[in-house]
Amino acid sequence: MRRFLSKRRDESGVSLVEMLIALVIFSLVITVVDASITVVQERQVQVTNGTEALDNLQVAQEAITKDIHAANTWTTPAVPTSAPSQPATAQSLVFTALLNNVSNLVTITLNTTTHQLTVCSNLTLTTSGCGSAVPGVRLQAQVSNIDSSSLFTLTTSEVSQTINSTTTNTFFYTSVASNLIVDSPSVGAAHVSKTTLSSPTIVVYNGVFSCQTASNAEGANGTC
Repeated sequence: MRRFLSKRRDESGVSLVEMLIALVIFSLVITVVDASITVVQERQVQVTNGTEALDNLQVAQEAITKDIHAANTWTTPAVPTSAPSQPATAQSLVFTALLNNVSNLVTITLNTTTHQLTVCSNLTLTTSGCGSAVPGVRLQAQVSNIDSSSLFTLTTSEVSQTINSTTTNTFFYTSVASNLIVDSPSVGAAHVSKTTLSSPTIVVYNGVFSCQTASNAEGANGTC
């Protein structure tokens, strides 16, 4: 009898308190692991979205560069009629460009409401924008999550011509710099991409060519 009682006293077990403590610790571990997995997944989505946005931005800048290379007439912003004190800035560009030997009205717009940058060309030369109902419009590029502080900076140059003792000063945009900020709304951290786009030097060359043509005209004389 004594041996039986002594054996029962030596047997170990888990009390209710110990079980509750173990459950609490297990729950905390599960919560921490779940939160960590969620953070990793969110970060992965943010990195993927950011990479995609930067890739789209590169495509857009390539399209903008190609279009500006072929620019010949500017609408927005209007070319100044006198030497500006500082470069012009704009969130929208509208100009005519010769693309594939065909004139197109190119529209580059930053929508500060939807935070989308769009690049469109229109064969009809009548309507600017990317409306799908407009005939002849082609969407060249579109980038989401563009911060509303993004803008374009345009530098002005001057061509002076004197024909038959009459001097005319004509102004042109000679370079366009972009300051486009890709901002992921879920992160709030801005990824800045600054690129100097190719200068629309064809506009200046056209101005010089026109001046030379006028100065070479019969009975005319002058310099460009």
